[in-house]
Amino acid sequence: MGRAKERRRIIYKPSTLEIFYCLSCMPSYSKLLLDQYPDKPYTDFLWWLIEKEFYKELTEKIAIKKISADFRTDAAKVTKWLKQIYEQIFERNSNRPELFRNNGLKVCMYMNHNDNSCYINTSLPTLPREFETISFPFAKGKVGTDHFWVKKVEHVIVEDSVEVIIWLEGRILNKYREFSLDKALFQDKIHFMDYFNMQEYEIDKELKMLYH
Repeated sequence: MGRAKERRRIIYKPSTLEIFYCLSCMPSYSKLLLDQYPDKPYTDFLWWLIEKEFYKELTEKIAIKKISADFRTDAAKVTKWLKQIYEQIFERNSNRPELFRNNGLKVCMYMNHNDNSCYINTSLPTLPREFETISFPFAKGKVGTDHFWVKKVEHVIVEDSVEVIIWLEGRILNKYREFSLDKALFQDKIHFMDYFNMQEYEIDKELKMLYH
């Protein structure tokens, strides 16, 4: 198979409402952010959202216009603040991972879906195993999905410190597909660089041709 040309990247762009729902599923992150940044332009707004429990009791779908009207400000400000809050949580998580970890196992979850990726430092009661699934709605605004499967678990040991990295994939899990891909790469039937330059559907098509 010839070398593939550089492919079109699939970049996810969340709506403001999606970001709101990401924040609403992890209010503890917002509270932590306020503890660290008590004087941001969005501080009063975020405290207000927390007190309202992110409209948890509302049965119908919320709208940004309703949120802005209830807070008595314009929708543009709400949109700007929600994006800032979401991004600064990830930023703080990267700079101060210990704030986001409790007494569980300290891990870094690296999430990938299409051409989108992010990571979050957190704690888990147990380590997931290969091919197990994890639901993490907070990451949907970054990668476009909230369901992942475990591709691998990596242990990094440096002197007396141990870091566990959990590599998560957002696409639909098919174990036969993953085994076939590993086989094709090992046998050089799919070149390593082609693998990174191909879309998922192109890889699937190639695997079906090889192992029909």
